[in-house]
Amino acid sequence: MIRFILFICSLVLAVPIQAIYDPFSVPNNKYGMHIADFNDIADVAPLVNSTGGDWGYITLVSSDDDRNIQRWQRMFDQMRRLHLIPLVRIATHVEKDYWVKPNPVDFDSIVSFFNSLNWPTQNRYVILYNEPNHAKEWGNLIDPEGYAKTLVEFSRKFKAASEDFFILPAGLDVSAGTDALSLDARMYLDRMVSAQPDLLQQLDGWTSHSYPNPGFSGSPFATGRGTLRSYTWELGYLQKLGLTKSLPIFITETGWTHAGPMSSELVGANLQIATTGAWTDTHIVAITPFVFNYQASPFDVFSFKRMSEQGGFYPQYDMYKSIEKSKGRPLQKEAYALVEPILPLTLVVNGSYTLKTQVVNNGQGILSSDGYEIKIEGDVEGFIIVAEVLPTLEPGEKGLVQMHLKAPQTIGSYDVTLGIKRFDQLLGLQTQSIRVVPPPSLVITATLGWRRKSQASDAEVLVYDEDRLLHKFTGLAFKDEAVRIEGLANILPGRPYRIVLLVPYYLPRQTIQALEATDTNITMKRMLPLDFNRDGALNLQDLWSMIQLKPNFILDLFFSA
Repeated sequence: MIRFILFICSLVLAVPIQAIYDPFSVPNNKYGMHIADFNDIADVAPLVNSTGGDWGYITLVSSDDDRNIQRWQRMFDQMRRLHLIPLVRIATHVEKDYWVKPNPVDFDSIVSFFNSLNWPTQNRYVILYNEPNHAKEWGNLIDPEGYAKTLVEFSRKFKAASEDFFILPAGLDVSAGTDALSLDARMYLDRMVSAQPDLLQQLDGWTSHSYPNPGFSGSPFATGRGTLRSYTWELGYLQKLGLTKSLPIFITETGWTHAGPMSSELVGANLQIATTGAWTDTHIVAITPFVFNYQASPFDVFSFKRMSEQGGFYPQYDMYKSIEKSKGRPLQKEAYALVEPILPLTLVVNGSYTLKTQVVNNGQGILSSDGYEIKIEGDVEGFIIVAEVLPTLEPGEKGLVQMHLKAPQTIGSYDVTLGIKRFDQLLGLQTQSIRVVPPPSLVITATLGWRRKSQASDAEVLVYDEDRLLHKFTGLAFKDEAVRIEGLANILPGRPYRIVLLVPYYLPRQTIQALEATDTNITMKRMLPLDFNRDGALNLQDLWSMIQLKPNFILDLFFSA
């Protein structure tokens, strides 16, 4: 019954549970950066993960003309190595001077594309488009009803593909007025919710473009709409529209321009002030200032990186880098599988073993010796277990795992689970009921030449585990065509071993056979008395040695009475 329960538990452990998690339920580094060029990812990591920080955020744009699976997977793999969490903003493409309105026909292929990728973290953060209250961001139209419908339909498709998709709406320009090119954010939200009353309940978080206006040069101390705290106005207004749940905030665009009266040094100072004021709000998950590197107008005035001919970074870079950050620890789906079972069904009491197999990384994390270890839990009293250092394996890779195990000194059955342990969680690899038995015996039968009674002294038996000599038994008496060996220690019953029988003056015989948990009976082929020089082989030296032996002795080796 216990074995059945353990088996069911192992099946449950093997089934991945798909669902978003609350980003506040784990340690979180809220600082990040908005990038315009994927080539900047490596340079961003030391900025957002500085001063003790880890797993910062990157906002990046995915246009519909850049859906190369291999390229995106390489990028996600890079972000996994650098400990960066992607916030992917879905986009279309620019036609004339505006962004094309999304076509619902494309939704399934977009979802399929992003669902096919192995993301760096369990939560797959997806932002559906950008500032649609600007006509040029939405097919040159002011269409809150159309955007709301897109948001709801697209969100449902993502969730149907995987509950790991964390859906975020487009950030709005809350400072925009109402004219032919834009619509006030309050009016835009009114019409969105009126058109799709369930919209707010389908969102997992809220995207905010909390810029310090006017002119991207406002005070870091200002409050309300159009400031660093615009997200508070947005949340308050959403509650008036019927929002009942608490939405975590993702500030994917914010920052000052280092132009006109604002210097880069002042931008950096304002960033540092924000960390002790506006950005201390406990609803904020991520802050990704716009933009890390932009080499052309109009966004070069936001860039943390100087123009290429100048080289280096603006002072605000080092000032942002010096901000104290937290060590994030986002959830990742950890999934590992053994190529072959490593725990045996049976062990010999007090036996010493080296066990090895290969493990495959089928998850999102990078397996390594840093924070990961092989563990056996359950009925482990009496076991001595020493595991070798785990290999470093990225998702999709496999490598050798090896452990040294000494069996208990008490005979019985032990129900154990072997797994990879991280953060006090055991990721089960194999659940096994191990039977510990007394040392078994081995009986080898063979005919010596054509003798009527096969008897000899000083026989030897060698037991090999692959190419390693495991046992050497000497001085054995060969009687009645058989030799018996008691107490076979350190073997794995049921596993094949190479058994070699040596009798003086006879050529060796060997066989490969599984050794049983009790008695194993082996019959060797007839042993030929042709090893007169006793070197274990038939060669010309045997002829010279035979000449020196007495004829009766040689005859007795062949045909004893």
